[in-house]
Amino acid sequence: MSKLDLDREYDRRGTNSVKWDHKNFVDSRVSKTALPLWLSDMEFKIADEIIETLTKRVEHGFLGHSMPGDKYFEAIQGWYKRRFNWEIDKNSIFYSPGVLPALGFIIRAFTELGEGIIIQPPVFYPFSELIKGTGRVIVNNTLTKDDDGYSIDFEDLEKKVKDPKNTMLILCSPHNPVGRVWTKDELIKITEICRKNDVLIFSDELHCDLTRENSTHYPIKTLTDYNKIITAVALGKTFNVGGVPISQIIIDDNDLKLIWEKETMEKHYISFAPPLDIELTETAYNKCDYWVDEVMKYVESNFDFLVDYLDEHLPKVKYKKPEGTFLAWINLGAYVESEELFELLITKYDVLIENGRVFGESGDGYFRMTVACPRSVLQEGLDRIVKAIKELTEK
Repeated sequence: MSKLDLDREYDRRGTNSVKWDHKNFVDSRVSKTALPLWLSDMEFKIADEIIETLTKRVEHGFLGHSMPGDKYFEAIQGWYKRRFNWEIDKNSIFYSPGVLPALGFIIRAFTELGEGIIIQPPVFYPFSELIKGTGRVIVNNTLTKDDDGYSIDFEDLEKKVKDPKNTMLILCSPHNPVGRVWTKDELIKITEICRKNDVLIFSDELHCDLTRENSTHYPIKTLTDYNKIITAVALGKTFNVGGVPISQIIIDDNDLKLIWEKETMEKHYISFAPPLDIELTETAYNKCDYWVDEVMKYVESNFDFLVDYLDEHLPKVKYKKPEGTFLAWINLGAYVESEELFELLITKYDVLIENGRVFGESGDGYFRMTVACPRSVLQEGLDRIVKAIKELTEK
């Protein structure tokens, strides 16, 4: 297999890309020419095998109603067995048009109005938006931070899980944006706390394939027999197809399956899956291991570059590589006030990264940016950030 050209820059403007064309989704002052280092999209062309498969299907000339068949389920089972030694029963795999819609289905189906749902900020902000939007209550089990990184406040988690008003925990594993890959012991402890109090765990494992060379992701279902766990996985982050609305929801327990099916079928009529999405899933999981492995090596080297760059130019940051994701979570608060820097970056230096405050109050001072891009793009963005910080600190 030929080496991927991951240093190549592509022109994605004019393709209705949220990252490139709809940057004003973040702030109306963001220019059309701004360098986008925000959003969890990679800047790497998808695998040739995926392009060939989708082209062949379109050329076939028919895109009618479709449903996943045996090849679809076998592809998913094969991937998670190979990569994680996770044996998934075919009857435990459910199609969903994306993970966030699935989370909405689950909140409505498994919790009641006014009940509390626990999240662990700073965390992916749509979690809190969905909780509020469905009339539930956000309950924060804020991660603790020290020089060694982030960890779970288990004393606080246990206290909040024991509250009968709180009936669900949304676990982000690996964690977005802080990049923690939870250990076996941490995951087992979470499940035991929830088991004692009959709390449902929704485990968002979208970034499971995107770990560093010395880190190992453990699917939570491989570590426990606790039955009240629903896991979400998807191809979007792994194969850079985030715009494709397909995900797999893994449910083992028969009672939970019935509730899921009633919610998705009887209330939303989720039964068919787009034919191109099915073809993509089968091809990616069966033929594109090499693509993920090569991209992750490049991402690893970009993180090494980022560490060295920040050590040289912004040493107060004291940045360490995350254990997972291709997203850097950087504390620039030691130099500047985050709102002031964000404004200067988008109004003068024409670069867009994400203000950590959107991930919760504990994200104050932090910024999230992608490193899944050509090295030249990453360096250009960092150079602009350093210039903006220098301007603010020399005022």
